[in-house]
Amino acid sequence: MERRILCVERQVLYRELLGYTLRQLEEDTIVFHAGTAEEALGSASFYQGLDLILLSRWLGGIDGIEILPRLRETAVDVPIVVISSSVSGQDVHQALQAGAATYVTTMIGMEELLQALRRVLAGEPYLPPSLLAGRMTGETESGARIPAKLDILTKRQRDVLHLLSRGLSNKRIANQIDLSEATVKIHVSAILRALGARNRTEAAMMAEDLGRSHP
Repeated sequence: MERRILCVERQVLYRELLGYTLRQLEEDTIVFHAGTAEEALGSASFYQGLDLILLSRWLGGIDGIEILPRLRETAVDVPIVVISSSVSGQDVHQALQAGAATYVTTMIGMEELLQALRRVLAGEPYLPPSLLAGRMTGETESGARIPAKLDILTKRQRDVLHLLSRGLSNKRIANQIDLSEATVKIHVSAILRALGARNRTEAAMMAEDLGRSHP
């Protein structure tokens, strides 16, 4: 299956290394490269049918997260994965709130990077264990503490959230709790609205926080 991926990284050597790694995803993976924010925006508009954008956090003095909203406008349905040396929980939340599908660090190995990207391409949430273990809890965009939102969810929604946080797809969640996939999709949408999460990955992060606060 052909994959079309845009790799945005300012350092040529590291960009080539990432390109080599990305081509391991599928036999027919095509990798396009951009080294600046301007090239990233131009490439996202020029190349049609992109499956994924891997976006470096730092682009020669420009924070890659700052161009995320503009990339989202250009590549509306394309998942964007931010890669950065930072393991700050605040940076993770900032990237997710700006529209990233997930956030990975340069501290992970190439195999873990491939695992993360495969899950994103499959529409599943992913965050490296190192980030889940060390990030700050923080606040949601609305300023409400995350644990306070647990009581908003119904018991069935909590069941769905628990399975979602384990990385299960809607189909697998449906099989686990004997629901239709369409019903699971409805529950997931309701969970995202209730928690103020932008996507499944952010909801999974919140589920981890909820679990710690409500054992």
